Formats: sequence, structure tokens, C-alpha cells
Amino acid sequence: MPSLTSVKYSNKKIMKIVKISLAALAAAALIGVGIYLLIHNGVFYKKVDTDKKTYAFSEQMRAVITENGIQQGYMFTRTSKLMMEDRLTDPWILSWYVIPGTTRSVPAMESAYVDAMDQVLLLRSYIKEGKRSQAEALIRAIDSTLTDGSGLLLQYKHVDDLGLPDRKAEERSDLYEDPAYLRMPDAPASMAATTEYLGALLDYYDKWGKADTLDKIRDLTAKVMEAGEGKSYRVADQLARPTPIPVTEKTLVTPDPSDYLDEDDVNTKPQEESGKGEEADLQLLSLTGMELSSMNLDALRRGVALVPKYQDRYDEIVSIVKGGKISEALPLYAWIYADGGYVYYVGSDANVDLVSSLYVMVHLAEIGQLDQDAYAWVAEQIYNVGFLYESYNIMSGLVGADVECMEAYPLVLRLAQIQGDDGLFSATVNVMMRHYATLSTSPALYTFYRDVKDSRVAVYARENLLMELLLE
Repeated sequence: MPSLTSVKYSNKKIMKIVKISLAALAAAALIGVGIYLLIHNGVFYKKVDTDKKTYAFSEQMRAVITENGIQQGYMFTRTSKLMMEDRLTDPWILSWYVIPGTTRSVPAMESAYVDAMDQVLLLRSYIKEGKRSQAEALIRAIDSTLTDGSGLLLQYKHVDDLGLPDRKAEERSDLYEDPAYLRMPDAPASMAATTEYLGALLDYYDKWGKADTLDKIRDLTAKVMEAGEGKSYRVADQLARPTPIPVTEKTLVTPDPSDYLDEDDVNTKPQEESGKGEEADLQLLSLTGMELSSMNLDALRRGVALVPKYQDRYDEIVSIVKGGKISEALPLYAWIYADGGYVYYVGSDANVDLVSSLYVMVHLAEIGQLDQDAYAWVAEQIYNVGFLYESYNIMSGLVGADVECMEAYPLVLRLAQIQGDDGLFSATVNVMMRHYATLSTSPALYTFYRDVKDSRVAVYARENLLMELLLE
């Protein structure tokens, strides 16, 4: 019979073995978790070089931002709060939000739509800020909800169609017709949002992606390149968009093209009628071709580097985009390239859209092929006029729509950044600051806003997200 001393000794030995075993298991678990995280973060994955180009801010550009008190972090946080968190639309961001007035009779208003381009800009912001979980959630949402049958992104989606169970009650005002809640026609595919999404996926891949992301990029590159000039564009979609704040029913209800267009306004013919009455009134004039501003040339350049068989097609696209400049006197760009020619505008007023032309300029600048006449024209408007407007008349070159274009200013800042133009950058920031909210009690504090009808103030996702991506 063993002594009590030997039993005590055996128990101590067993406990020691147990402790050592548990420590070994804990260490193995930690090592396993560490290896998983390394694999998950792509540490052991050898990434393909996507040839991303960056453009640094000069010291003077940084100084201008600091001196004007632009709060990048607060701007992004406030924009997300106003148009996503407070609206209970996560992971989607609404197009715009109208700040409430000082009395109960003037409540807030909000967009009833999400715009695909805004979602992609939000995704790029998450990637830039290192917010991986938010980026992945938004990618899943876009892929499952905001694409058409071919995999291209839809231009917009009504909030009610996003499946948001906790969606907050819509805010309305009896003082407005508020047709933001009226239904737009079914959204077309947006090549602009799709090519921007391609660029965002390339940035995601550079930061966190692995082989599956690369496969997705190659697949999307092929879809865009093969769509080519076969993408159909509805003229009425240029006249009825979800982003602007509507003030009359006609603003959002699909217009009858005959109210706006003569037969010579576009090089196309009406589609054959497929119905009677109201259904027939909604038939749209359409063009099959390439919308110049929709071609994110740098994203395509990087995508084609991964799928080299499309190099010749890419070169052709660049040539078409470059060739769309209207004239030396008005160096803006055509809307669409169709049937071997350019369509410069929509509607009988012959007004050329400024924002689409600026996107063309940015896309050309990013691949080193910016037209200097176009750049000089933009700089002249900033220096000598101090305003940029929504459109300019193709005949006279004068302002076509007397509405200041806030979305244009971040695009000009991007051009100035690429060109290393401190003077234009500073002048454009000074112009933008007229619309920067600094009132501490305002819900729009530290965001850029737009003045809308009846002395209302609206915050749009677009220019605030563009600024978030621009600022360092």
C-alpha cells in the first residue's frame, strides 16, 4: 500500500502535466488563430501588381485644407450619419438629405433612392480608411441587390426594394409635393458605376484581396469590355434622375421624350410602341453606344493588365473618349458615341452637361492624356467667374442652366491634384468654402451642402464622398 506522501507527489505531478498540456493547447490555438488571420489577410498570398497610380498632395495643398478648417474625419462621419445611420439604411447611403427648418411645419426631407455611384464611392472610402468589415458588407450588398442579370450595376434602387426591416418612417412635408417618393421607371444598368466598381475592387484587392477577388476583377473587366458600344442608353434617363431634389411631379416621373426632343436632337428613332395609353407614353428614345463619362479609363487600364486580350479594345475606347471634345471654343465633351458619331447633348436647348465632361477630363488625366484646352477652360471658369454651373450652351458657350454645380468642384480639385496645380487647387477650395457648414448647431456641420428651393439646405452624398476620397 503506497504511502500518503507518494500519493500526494503523484497528484502534483499529474497537475503539472495537465497545466503544461493546457498551456501547450492554448499556445497551439493562438498559433492557429494567428495563422488563420495571416491567411485571411493575404499575408501568404502573392498578389499580382495592378499598377495603381497615386498622386500626392503638395505642402501648399495641405496648407489650404488646414487653413480653411476642412475636417475630413468629421465630414465623413457626419455624411454617413445623416444619410445612412439616422435613416436606418445601413449598408446603403441615400443620395441626399434636406436639413429641417426652424419650425415643425418645415421638417426634413430625404431621398427615397440609393444611387449606385454613391455606393461605390462609399466602398472606396471604406477601403481608403481601412474599414474592411464595412467594405465587405457593402460588396456583398451590391452584388446581391444592385446588379442586373449580366452583372453590371444598376443606376439606382428605391429604398423600399432594399429589404430593410428596421427602415425609419419616411419624412415628408405638406408644404411640398415631395415626389421623391414617386416611382422612377426601372433602373437601367450604369456603366459609370460599374467601371467605378471595377476600380474599387482593384483597390480592395491591393489591400486585402486574394485569388477569388482577382477572379472577380477579371470577370467584371471582360463584361465591361465585351459590352463595348452594345450598351443601350435611354434618353429619358438623362432627364429623370433620382439624385436631384424634385419640386414638381414631372421631375421624377419618366418624361415623354416628345416633350423635350425633336427628331434631330439625337441620331436615333423612337422605339416601337409596345402598349397603349400611359404605357405608350413611357416609351423611351434610346441610343446604343458608349457614354463617354462612364469609362473609368484608369480602372479599365488596370483591369486590362490582368486580361491582356482586351488591350486593343481598351486602346480603341481611349481614342473614342479623347475624340469626343466638342470644339476649341467649348472644350467640353459629348454625351455618347453611337453609330460612328458623337451625340453632344440631350434636349432641344442644346446644353452640354458639365459634370459628365469633368468626369471625362478626370479619366483622361488619370492616364496622362488630359486635353490642355479643356483644363485651361475649367481653370478660367474658376479664376474669372468663380462659379461652375450645371450646363453650358453648345452654340454660345454661355451658361445653359443657371444652377451652381457642387459636384463639379471636387472633380476640379482632383484635376488640380493630378496636375500638381497649387493655384487652381487653392482657388477651387476657396469657391467650395461658400458651401461648407460651420454652424455648430447645424446637423450638416463639417459637410458641404447645396442651397435648394425656399432657402432650404441639402447635404448630398456625392460631393462629400468625393472630398473624402480626395483628402489625405
